[in-house]
Amino acid sequence: MIKSMTGFSRVERVSGPYHFRVEVKSLNSKGLNITNQIPGYLSMKELEMNSILQEYVKRGKVHLRVQIKFLEPPKVLEIDKNIVQAYYSMLEDVVNTLSLPEPVKLSDLLMFRDVFRMELSDEEIENVWNHFVPIFREALEKLVEERRKEGERIAADLKKILKDLLAGVEKIEKHSDQIPILYREKLKEEVEKILPQDISVREDVLENHIAFISTKADIREEITRLKSHIKRALELIESDSSVGLNLDFLGQEMLRELNTILSKSISVDISNLALEGKVLVSQFREQVQNVE
Repeated sequence: MIKSMTGFSRVERVSGPYHFRVEVKSLNSKGLNITNQIPGYLSMKELEMNSILQEYVKRGKVHLRVQIKFLEPPKVLEIDKNIVQAYYSMLEDVVNTLSLPEPVKLSDLLMFRDVFRMELSDEEIENVWNHFVPIFREALEKLVEERRKEGERIAADLKKILKDLLAGVEKIEKHSDQIPILYREKLKEEVEKILPQDISVREDVLENHIAFISTKADIREEITRLKSHIKRALELIESDSSVGLNLDFLGQEMLRELNTILSKSISVDISNLALEGKVLVSQFREQVQNVE
């Protein structure tokens, strides 16, 4: 069954010495657009993270937010002694120049944030990553399930639209049998308006003209293609693959066939049914914009 492009999931888990909070939100998009809000030390894993995400999501604007708390103090904090020495020398110079009574204290040096350097070891990063991946996959599975549930609702709406559209096409097909009769009546009316009453038109000549015009106005091919597009759309709706773009293309093709029928039609009934069909196709395409 088709999936929606919209969804949200959140998973919070404690794994090893870490507390994870993973949120994944997806919205409509023409393609797959991923943005990540992750701790800096996981930036080296971002490509792997996106690769895993693409196993679950094929289309949509996806935002990933990851928060990690260390339940045990990691050995990540270092002091850059060279920078400390530079700040100390600068402050000592200020104290001496201004003859200040207070000497430079350690607390003065610790006010400068860049004297600290926080950097996880590769081993620690791998440990975080190995605990993170199962939780990340759980969040993605929940997202897919949410998108699938929304997809079921969209599928029901699309099937209803296609059912109504097919019913309209079948009515057009029934009315199309009357096209030669309509052309005969219209042509006779035009002939009577143009020619004097004492001049008659050979019936065989009139029938040949009617047959020629009716051939140009034949809409059987358009009806056949419309039915084929509707059938294919119903098949795609049952698919578990990413079919949103294919469904949108079919919607365009349905609209083209209905426009052709409108341009050929001299039947008010057929024209009205084709216009109703165009409304249904517009509704179909609007819903398809939400499909992965």
